[in-house]
Amino acid sequence: MISSLRTACAFRGGKGGTAIAAAALLALATACGSGGDEPAGASTSRAVKDTDITAEPGERFTLTVDRNDSTREYWYLVAPEPDNSVLVSRGQVYAPDSGAEALPGGGGRLTFTFEAKGRGTTRFTLLHCTFTTCQGNTATRPPETTGGPSAPPTSGATTPSRAPERITYTVTVD
Repeated sequence: MISSLRTACAFRGGKGGTAIAAAALLALATACGSGGDEPAGASTSRAVKDTDITAEPGERFTLTVDRNDSTREYWYLVAPEPDNSVLVSRGQVYAPDSGAEALPGGGGRLTFTFEAKGRGTTRFTLLHCTFTTCQGNTATRPPETTGGPSAPPTSGATTPSRAPERITYTVTVD
């Protein structure tokens, strides 16, 4: 059985100027395209902020977000994680914007893949950390406390730290 694949993308704007805007447009055109290798109708583009997802057993879908290690911008799958009898995480893959190799200071896209397993409803959360919202984390290790605001940055910042962004998805498998 060939399972269909759904793709969602989020590209966050910043103060990076024309080069970042051009990279974001290129990423949008390539990462959220029609899925040229997929059978017709098998790939659907969704907004990452669309948090209600309906799927059929065996269907796979992805959520793609921007990540930039040099600016300490990371995303994590955190509690609540999906009920494995309804939805299974199939991992995540990072793709640098620069192609096969990551360049210093360059960003990329992180794609989370999920597969619908059995009928039911479950929830999962993606946590978005930046240098102002999380401390003590790396690309593969989330911050130690993810329940609220993290410790303020140690760089002498005068503004208080904000809480990291949390996006909770509700997935219904029919």
